Amino acid sequence: MTTTNKRLTDIFIKNLTVTFENGKAIDKRYKDERGLFLLVRANGSKLWRYGYSFRGKKYTYAIGKYPLFSLKMARDKVTELETLRAKDINPTDKKRETKLQYQIEKRKTDTVEKVCEMYLRFKKDTLSETTLKKHSQNLIKNVYPLIGSKEIKEVTRLDIITISQRIQERGALESGHRVGRLLNAIWRYALQLEKVEHNIISDISFRDVLKPFKNENFRTIVDKNRIGEMLRAIDNNLRSEYTTRYLLKILPFVFARSANIRMMEWCEIDFESKTWTIPAHKMKMRKEHKMPLSDEAIKIIKEVEPYTIGNVYVFSSPVNRAKPLSENTINKALKQIGFHDEIVGHGFRAMFSTIANESGLFRREAIESLMAHKVSQNKVEGAYNRAKYEDEKKALIDWWNDYLLEAKNLVEKK
Repeated sequence: MTTTNKRLTDIFIKNLTVTFENGKAIDKRYKDERGLFLLVRANGSKLWRYGYSFRGKKYTYAIGKYPLFSLKMARDKVTELETLRAKDINPTDKKRETKLQYQIEKRKTDTVEKVCEMYLRFKKDTLSETTLKKHSQNLIKNVYPLIGSKEIKEVTRLDIITISQRIQERGALESGHRVGRLLNAIWRYALQLEKVEHNIISDISFRDVLKPFKNENFRTIVDKNRIGEMLRAIDNNLRSEYTTRYLLKILPFVFARSANIRMMEWCEIDFESKTWTIPAHKMKMRKEHKMPLSDEAIKIIKEVEPYTIGNVYVFSSPVNRAKPLSENTINKALKQIGFHDEIVGHGFRAMFSTIANESGLFRREAIESLMAHKVSQNKVEGAYNRAKYEDEKKALIDWWNDYLLEAKNLVEKK
């Protein structure tokens, strides 16, 4: 590296080019004053440096890059650094301390709670509102109280295991596993953003540290006589209030998720075409879903119309007409009619899917399409089949409508 001694000017610096020796580009220093010099690198970059001695040891302080730092700014910085030396403070040590403090402050933005909130915002367009709400509630209730303010890099596997085990101690066996899966997804997200160096949750074998659970989320009824008995019990239900009774009535006749049915809005129903259009933001796959409605489903909606037509939701809450019925409404009503041990809200979809598939009358793809399940196929095949499914789906809905009414009539004749 070569050096020149000359008080620098703006024009001189601007016109500086790379120095070559023996045909090879080299670094060159251009001294200014008071230890300030400009380092012109072989790659063409121009860097301000400050050379000084402190307690008998030589140091080189990196000020910044030209032209981001002008000549005047570089000289002003030297004045600032010499003031520190006059106070017996090493500028290099001061810079290191400032950088460390900045890193500490920056790390505070990477708490578990803040990274979790980042993840939920990221998933806003790909997860349904109901799923996002459940994730948020799980985090607020189970995760934030224990590790929410902790830096995500400092969380240990034992922290995560403790959270899941405490949930299970309350008797919520499945929730313990579910929160573990949610945190695993969040840590995978954090890993991609370099918030963590490793997904520690991927190292946890939850089956070895958590109690197993029996998945009863989709318990359902598939015996035709028992289905008929349930339908009769629903018709004779006088314990539930009116909107709950009609919600329970329509559940067997439509195939949407129970949350979608609770949040059905009047503006989504087209009586002329007998269609219910569920907007994309309500769907799990974030894709609009058009569901044909059977004659019985239309009849039930028209029966509830005088009670809630002025409200947003078809099945609005009697407590707050601006809101839909709550999540626990369906299972509570099933308990009131004595069927809560045999079927849950999600079980009506399973009931339809099981019986329709076992009938052998309809293609699986048509059944899955009606339930808004993703059917694996290429784009051309998908566009062709969507058109073909429409007639088959309507036939399927009419068949299911007749099946349920026939099951109810079997009970009446006994």
